[in-house]
Amino acid sequence: MDRLKQIDWLAWTVTLSLIVIFREAAVWIMTQVKFPELGNLVGLISLLICLLVWRRFKKISPRIIDSNNRLMKESSFAFLPICAGSLLTMVQMGKSIPVFLFVMVVSTLIPLWVYAKMAKRWL
Repeated sequence: MDRLKQIDWLAWTVTLSLIVIFREAAVWIMTQVKFPELGNLVGLISLLICLLVWRRFKKISPRIIDSNNRLMKESSFAFLPICAGSLLTMVQMGKSIPVFLFVMVVSTLIPLWVYAKMAKRWL
């Protein structure tokens, strides 16, 4: 119960609202221009750009930064079922696994690493 008292619910609500609003707006805009699959990426990049502009003129609240850090740590467990499903799929792929892993690294890990470096440096 003590851990629940330490959570800054307002900061969590603001952080989650920002993420959801930017994502949904980007998905809607990209659907209007017939590229709905780019919605998540456009939302992520537009949120990063807005935060960079905000930081240029004003400081980002430590409450928002702390809630974002905690959210990223806690949400990593949401990917465990996806990982289990991917492992089952990979077992059935056989000789295609090296190509699949190469595509995964290039399309997922490298952009995430670059995004983390950019966010750490500029935010």
